[in-house]
Parts: sequence; C-alpha cells; structure tokens
Amino acid sequence: MTRKILINAVDPEENRIAMVFDNKLDQFHIETTAKAATKGNIYKGIVTRVEPSLQAVFVDYGAGKNGFLQKNEIHPDYFQEIEKNDRSLFNLIKKGQEMIVQVAKDPINLKGAMLTTYISLPGRFGVLMPGNNTRGVSRKIVEEDERKRLVGILKDLTIPEGFGMIVRTAGKGATKTLLTSDLRYLMRVWKNIDKLAMENQAPCLLYKEQSLAVRSLRDYFTTDITEILIDNPDTYKEVLNFIEMIAPKQKNIVRLFKSEKPIFTKYQLEEQISSIYKREVPLKSGGFLVIEQTEALVSIDVNSGKSTKKNSIEETAFHTNLEAAEEVARQLRLRDMGGLIVVDFIDMKERRHKADITKTMKKYLKTDKAKTKVGGITAFGLLEMSRQRIRHSITYGAYDTCKHCNGRGMTPSVEIQALALLRQLALKTLKAEPDQKFICRVPEDVAYYMLNTKREELLELETKRQVVINIDIDRTMVSGQSSIT
Repeated sequence: MTRKILINAVDPEENRIAMVFDNKLDQFHIETTAKAATKGNIYKGIVTRVEPSLQAVFVDYGAGKNGFLQKNEIHPDYFQEIEKNDRSLFNLIKKGQEMIVQVAKDPINLKGAMLTTYISLPGRFGVLMPGNNTRGVSRKIVEEDERKRLVGILKDLTIPEGFGMIVRTAGKGATKTLLTSDLRYLMRVWKNIDKLAMENQAPCLLYKEQSLAVRSLRDYFTTDITEILIDNPDTYKEVLNFIEMIAPKQKNIVRLFKSEKPIFTKYQLEEQISSIYKREVPLKSGGFLVIEQTEALVSIDVNSGKSTKKNSIEETAFHTNLEAAEEVARQLRLRDMGGLIVVDFIDMKERRHKADITKTMKKYLKTDKAKTKVGGITAFGLLEMSRQRIRHSITYGAYDTCKHCNGRGMTPSVEIQALALLRQLALKTLKAEPDQKFICRVPEDVAYYMLNTKREELLELETKRQVVINIDIDRTMVSGQSSIT
C-alpha cells in the first residue's frame, strides 16, 4: 500500500493537491487566485451595524462585503460595561467598535463571511486559542491510553495564562518536545498578530493563512506518506522547508517533479478528477450513484444498474449498497459537500442488512476530517446524515451558473417560448395606436418557429389590432429571453 501527495502548482492561477492511495484518488483540493480562500485569516475589523433582531453584528474587515458575527461568537472581553440590567446586544456592542476577528466560513454567493472573535491558530500538532483557557485533546483520538498521555503532557506544558491549547488529530503520538516546539511557534505568531493590531487601523489583515500546499500538508501529512511530488520549484522549496520543520527525518520523501508530462497525467489522475464534477458515479459492480446538490441538501441516489451477479434481489441490493456506502464517503470527501445529506439506498427487507450498511458508512467516514453524524436507514430506504463543510464545494470557482438555464438544468422549449411571446404581444397591442409598429427580438430558433408555425396567429393579431408586428433575430439572446419594443 502506497500513499502519495501530488502537488500541481505549475500554473500561477491554480493550485491543485491530490492525495493518492494505491493509485486511487482519496483527497482532492483546488484553489484559484480568483476564488482564494480566506477561512482562517485574522483581521482587525470595525463594527458597522448592530442588529439585535438577528443577535448579530456586521463587521467591516476589509473585504467587499461585511462579515456576519453572531453574539455567541463574540468574546465577553468585547462587551461594553453597563450599569443597567438591560444586556441586549445593542448595549453590549457599539457601532464603530474595533475587534480582532477570524474568518470561520468563507463568503459564498451573496452571503458575507461568517466571523468569530474566538481566535484559533493551528500548528502541526496543536491549536492555540488566545483568550481561552481550554486544554484538551481532539475527539478523533479515541484510544483512552493515548488521550491520558496527551492530557498529561498538556498539564506539564507551560501555557501562558489566558491561552488554551487543543492537541490535533495529527498530534497522536507526539512527544512533549514536539508539542512544546509547536506551542513556542504559535505564541510567536500570536505576538506578531497582537503587535500588528496595535500598530494598524481597522480594517486591516493581521494574519494570512499559509498556502494551500502547506495547509494541506499541515492537515493531512502522516508518517505513512511515502512520497510528496511537486512540479513547481518555488512550491517545492516552501514544502521542503515546512517538512524540515515538522518532520525532518522525512524530508527525503519530498521530490521535485521534472518530467515533461504533466504530473497529474503521469499518475492517471485527470480522469479521476474530472469524474468529481459529474452527476453520475459508476460502481465496480455495474451500479451507479446520482449526486444532486440542491439549496437545502445533497441527495444521492443509489441505482443497481447492471449489477445482477447475486442470487436474489435482496443480495444484489445489499452488495450494491455496500459498495455504494464506501463510494459515497469518498465522494463527500472529494467534493467536500456539507450540510444535510440524504442517501437513497436500494430497498432492502432484512434489518441486519440495513444495520450493516449504516455500520459500513460510519466506518468509511472515520477517515474524514469533517465532523459527520449518521442516522439509521428509514423504512423508505433513506439514510440521513450531516457533514461539516470545511471549505467550499469543489465546483465553487470552477463552474459558473449556466446563463441559458440559470442553474435549473433545463431551458423552456421553443414552443413554450413562442406561446409566451404571443401572450405578451396580445397584452402589449391591447391599447395600441392604429398602424403602430412592434418589434419582437427573440433567439434564432424561436424567430423561425414564430414565422413558420405561428404566422397565422401573428396575421390575425395584426388585423384585429391594426398594428404591424416584426419578428427579428437577436443572436445575443439565449433561450428564454425576448423583448418587445
């Protein structure tokens, strides 16, 4: 079994990271200069509006759209001292007040970024939390002995008053020396942030998250990684310096990719990556998944397709669902889909089969960095689960909403567009002057349909209303568009 990390940074506008397990794509991250992530960045912001009805404030932190800061994300140190009993948000926080905020969720579409004043600085093994005395261990570390060992190390560490620290999942097996080194590094980073906050006026950037390559290694690098290949010399140096700092004994696995062939093509990844953007995902058995992202949830439908190798319908359904459970967990990681997720498995009658599918689903979700919660399979064959959204969905920044269908996936037929135009004409010509001229601009296929199939209706309307109607082709128009002047 081999685990590799491939970093494609040869194009300055795009950075792609692929984690490969036995030549199969296991994790994929992409970042473009146009849609660069700001999550984790720390700013000095200024309150522009207090909304007691939303129990939140809006903060100008230097972005195009103000950030949204909920009351429960505001540290008590920022609350104004008031003598009266009315502790409403309007009295606690004042317009024009300055505060240090961190981006908890990137802005998306028309929504601004979600902010927090509870700062967290991630290192290789731990997370430093200024203004918080919490000390603990990641829930993902489940071994009781290891948890006790790490808690013991945390108690021995000299963590300054007013600072908390959590040992990350990557800190499993870390020694006191490594955690002490991590703490010292993070304290230096915080002191620099504090200094910049004192010297600069709001709004301003105080701390920028590391590059995608370094962030990915910080979050996903483990000792079982056998090779890290990078096709860009500058990124190679950056990664090498980072590995020398966190795991000096493994710096020899970092290599510069020098082949003429693109790195992802060389390792047969481009086809696997392109499949991430498709609705249908094939399964080895002949079945397939259909993945649909909606505003409220993600729906995944499991279909048996050509999967008919087993002796009975129940066995076929069970084995196809088993395979689908593994692939669903993988696709959720690859596409980074979050929120409510509903998986429509093939109907099974036996209760133990349903329990096995749920158990399998949870097993393959264990490797997911995002927090997940899985319910059982209902009587209708549906499995409901939720998944934390760590970053934008894979399609964010890579795809634009279709200008023809506005994201619906369908456009009105030519016949429907022609009938809608006739209705508009009937309304527009209702109070027209005699011999008044009306020019209809429509897409080419609609114009031909109107002139060939609806000519009688047009002539009848012209005679009845004593007007002149011209149908003009406008090749700049897309399906569904029209104008009458």
